[in-house]
Amino acid sequence: MSEKGFLSAADLDKLKDRFSAAESRLKAAQAAVQKADTNLEYAEVRAPFDGWIGRLNYDVGAVVSPASGPMTSVLVTDPVYVEFQVNEADFVSFRRRGAESAEAFSKSLGLSLTLPDGERYEQPGVLDFADVQTDASTGTVEMRAVFPNPDAVLVPGLYVTLRVEGQSGEAKVLVPQVAVQETIEGKFVLVVDDQNQVAQHFIQTGAREGALLVVNSGLEAGDQVIVEGLQKVRPGVTVSAAQKQIDPQTGALIQTGEASQ
Repeated sequence: MSEKGFLSAADLDKLKDRFSAAESRLKAAQAAVQKADTNLEYAEVRAPFDGWIGRLNYDVGAVVSPASGPMTSVLVTDPVYVEFQVNEADFVSFRRRGAESAEAFSKSLGLSLTLPDGERYEQPGVLDFADVQTDASTGTVEMRAVFPNPDAVLVPGLYVTLRVEGQSGEAKVLVPQVAVQETIEGKFVLVVDDQNQVAQHFIQTGAREGALLVVNSGLEAGDQVIVEGLQKVRPGVTVSAAQKQIDPQTGALIQTGEASQ
C-alpha cells in the first residue's frame, strides 16, 4: 500500500513495530497462562495408585513444599504382602527342589492365612519373593507372599498366621505340641504300645502346623501318643488309655471313647 502512496514508509514501519510488540505481549501472556496451569497442577496432589488414605498432617489451605515432609500416607490394600522368615536349613531344601525354577516351585506351594480371630482367610496366596542371602544374626531368610484382598479384610500391620503346605503328596506324621517333652538328650514323647505299656520315643521335629508339630523321625503313623497326665506315667508302666481327638488349631482335647485293653 505504501508503494501506491496510501501510507508512508515511516507509518508502515511504526505499524510493523506495534504488531511485533503485540505478538511479544501475546507470547508472554501465553507463557504466563502455561505457568499458571503448571502451578495449579502442582497444587493438587494425586496418588499414583488406589488405597486407603491415612491421617492428614496438614490442614486444608496450609502451604507445603518438598521440605515440609509427607502430607499423609496412602496404604495399598489389594493385594496385601505377608512377610515371613524361614530357617536356612529349610531354605537350602527349597533351593534343592530339582531343576525347576523358583517360580515353578512357588506355584506348587499352598499358602493360606489364619486371622487373629482364629478364622481361616478364604483367599489363597502365592510366594512372591525370597531374599538372596541369609540373616547371619538369626539364621533365617526373608520371604514374602502376596494375597488378594478385594474385600479389604486384611489391613497393613495385621498379625496373621501363615500356613505353608507342599503339594508333593508326601505324608507326614503330626504330634500335638503338648505331648512333646525335652531333656538334654533331645525331644521325646511317651507312647502306649500294643501291650498298653508306656514307652519313650525320641523324635526329630519339623515345622509347626497350628497346635501340631511335624515329626521327621521317631514316630510311625498309628502310634498312640500320651497327651495328658504326663507327670503321672513313666516308661515301662501299664496304663488304661482313653482315646482323644485334638483340635489342630487350638490344641483343645476331646474325649472320643475308651481304648481296648
